[in-house]
Amino acid sequence: MNEGYARLYAPLAVVAMVLSFQPILPADEYGTVWEMAGRGSGNPAAMGAVLMGGLIMLLGYASFRPPATALVPAAIAVLSGLIAVMLLTRPGTGDPRPGLTSFGDAALAVAICACGLAVSHVVRLRRR
Repeated sequence: MNEGYARLYAPLAVVAMVLSFQPILPADEYGTVWEMAGRGSGNPAAMGAVLMGGLIMLLGYASFRPPATALVPAAIAVLSGLIAVMLLTRPGTGDPRPGLTSFGDAALAVAICACGLAVSHVVRLRRR
């Protein structure tokens, strides 16, 4: 039963890892999440990097060791939901807020899909 979810968590982990190394904001002054986090003044970007790293680790864990309890899928839902909110609000970018690049739009879609998948996994595990 859990193996089906594990087969979906693995591609999400790979895509999330690839998207984290792509520029999500169009201006040259922003760069990737990791570049923004490494500048020292990027506290929201540092938080985004921590969230992204945690999400990728949990997705990888859930793909190789399908969870029997709702703890790991719930954590995936929370982290991916927070990432989606950060991508929608773009904290620390100033006014006017820059739009997302195509990679940023893809990252938002992956975060929403991961959140939805994890919520459905939690519901399924709780019903069992």
